[in-house]
Amino acid sequence: MLIVGKVSGINTSDNQLNIQICNKDGITYNLKISSEEGSKLVINNIYEFSLDVVEGERTYYIINEFKNVNSFEFEKKNDSLRSFFEASPLSLKELEAEIEKYQNKIENKIIKDITVSLINKNHDNYFLYPAASRMHHAYIGGLAYHSIGMLHLADGIINAYPFLDKDYLYAGIMLHDIGKIKELTGIITPEYSKEGQLLGHLVIGAMEIHEEAINLGYKDKEEALLLEHMLISHHGMPQFGSAKKPLTAEALALWNIDNIDSKLRVLEEEYKKIPSGEFTTSIGVLDKLKMYKA
Repeated sequence: MLIVGKVSGINTSDNQLNIQICNKDGITYNLKISSEEGSKLVINNIYEFSLDVVEGERTYYIINEFKNVNSFEFEKKNDSLRSFFEASPLSLKELEAEIEKYQNKIENKIIKDITVSLINKNHDNYFLYPAASRMHHAYIGGLAYHSIGMLHLADGIINAYPFLDKDYLYAGIMLHDIGKIKELTGIITPEYSKEGQLLGHLVIGAMEIHEEAINLGYKDKEEALLLEHMLISHHGMPQFGSAKKPLTAEALALWNIDNIDSKLRVLEEEYKKIPSGEFTTSIGVLDKLKMYKA
């Protein structure tokens, strides 16, 4: 018997581990496994279990083997994580297609090479990671979905302000949160890593661009430098974590686009919870304000 389930509890009994799991339909199963093998299981992770069914006064299941399915390829085929956790409105295939579309809009070879190479190197995590642990887009695929929302905003801004360099803006948006892959500890219920706490995703992302530019033979190219600047300045002000204030038009646009999408997407989600004529609960990304829904 094969079953995919999320581990919800682990306890010891009769020199074995009792594993409680639930499937995507919310049905709970009690599984048994040796303590040595069961110690490899992690609560809240998703696994595919091969089971023997033991019938009796109380039916139980013995785990023959299991494999962790918190992987991009398994998710793309089975939507397993999305069955158990909140996820972006777009599927993995849709996220990939949209990001690829904007990569193809970049004409400058250096900017495009750096962008495509970094996303390819971090491909699976780029499309599975949340954009935050709690504040905004804190769900499966949130990092890519947040970037796509910003890219859509950028189209309108570029149309209104055609002096902006679309290549820098598209690339800066797609790469602005790539440092979160190292800043956060994982896909499910992430915390902040040591590197994340000591450096932060702005600096981590800029370092990634710097290293990739060298790897691609673009050392000391201005394109790499300006992309690095966009990443370390995309929070706008030092009090919000920026190492520098935005000093190019595209860096300034990136900061404001990021600010708009991170706040309005959260507000949209909060509005869905209430009818018109009421206030939301306090919203962290909006300075804990309670917003009125007209």
